Amino acid sequence: MELAKYSWWGESNEPPPHMKTKKQLGELGLSPLKPSGVIPTRKYDVFLYDIHNPECFRPKRKPSPKQLETLAANRLKAKIKRDYREWYREVGFIERDRVSAVLWAREQLSQNDWVILDTETTGLDDAEMVEIAVINPLGDALLNTLVKPTIPIPAEVTDLHGISDAMVADAPSFPEVYPRIDAALKDKRVLIYNSAFDIKILNYCCQLHSLPILKLTKRSDCLMEWAAQWRGYWSYYYEDYKYFPLPSGNHRALGDCTAAFELIKRMAADSDQINCPVPIPQSKRKSQSQ
Repeated sequence: MELAKYSWWGESNEPPPHMKTKKQLGELGLSPLKPSGVIPTRKYDVFLYDIHNPECFRPKRKPSPKQLETLAANRLKAKIKRDYREWYREVGFIERDRVSAVLWAREQLSQNDWVILDTETTGLDDAEMVEIAVINPLGDALLNTLVKPTIPIPAEVTDLHGISDAMVADAPSFPEVYPRIDAALKDKRVLIYNSAFDIKILNYCCQLHSLPILKLTKRSDCLMEWAAQWRGYWSYYYEDYKYFPLPSGNHRALGDCTAAFELIKRMAADSDQINCPVPIPQSKRKSQSQ
């Protein structure tokens, strides 16, 4: 049977009131069977059903108690899922990242292919190294030496780390220490608290003395980033974790290496996260060093 054709509502050939769409049938408690009319459009056809013709529709079946129970259970599951997604979007990821940081720390303690490095410098920008230390996974010092810079150490910087011009007067220069640094870091992953800063200092000193760059960026991990992720103080303004000073560090290179090692042990010993099998992701903040 050919379907009667109508125009859209409001036009001259609009459907009569007894012709209903599927949605309108549903609002009347009816289900569609065979259409008796159609409104052709450029994208799709709107089928119409005559509520005066019993061949065009049937009453909707009432759900059984079991079906109603299943429907309610599914709605509850959907609500729980929506609520969980909302919670995870707001704060849940913080716990996941904390677990990841703990697992990262435990992974380090299970390996022996890394060292911890720290430097003390003449300042922040265009600064030179005045001390460097490197320790191994046993906590033994592979390198611990003062370094004589080519520029004076500002008094305010000496007040921070306690290293004065007099202390470095007879210390080896960076070119003299460079082979020892290269040997201590050879074939090792390097863990650094605030790796971007220390790598920048090392690169600057290498360039200053026309020495090969040590290329630490791709084989270093920033403990400061992992520790901030472990502590979990999230800044919604900056959309990142808040950093904190290295605990127990004495602002000397070897002391800070030891403090960094103790921090890794503390993170790994986080008893609240012992049985949390969460994959280890990349640290959230990318290193800015080159």
